[in-house]
Amino acid sequence: MSSAKDSSIEYTVITTDAKTGAAQAQGMTNEMDKAISSAEKLLTTGDYAKIEIRQKYFDKKANRQVEGTLKTLEYKKPSSILPLVGLMLLAVAAGGGSFAGAYFLTRDKTPPAAEAEAAHADAAPHGEKPAAAAH
Repeated sequence: MSSAKDSSIEYTVITTDAKTGAAQAQGMTNEMDKAISSAEKLLTTGDYAKIEIRQKYFDKKANRQVEGTLKTLEYKKPSSILPLVGLMLLAVAAGGGSFAGAYFLTRDKTPPAAEAEAAHADAAPHGEKPAAAAH
């Protein structure tokens, strides 16, 4: 059996521009590790939406050229924490609004002075027993 070094595999790094979507070959090497590290460095720039590492070699048994994609890397923007903070503030505001609404809707609406006067009016004059209690 022949090893990978004997078969002369070519690795090509192909980038897809993030703005235009145009694909372009960036380089070719016979070393897989070098092609992968090159693709990873290009990905960190943020200039490319997608980077493919394609391999090409000649299969002697089938007597044909074989091409395929070895690895595909896609750029993903780092997520922002701002939407999460906004959502948390909205939840706190909604909770506070619910509490305030429940408080104002369930509290007794008669003023304390009116309650005292009503209780005093129901009471019998000083020294007399209420009519219900008299025998």
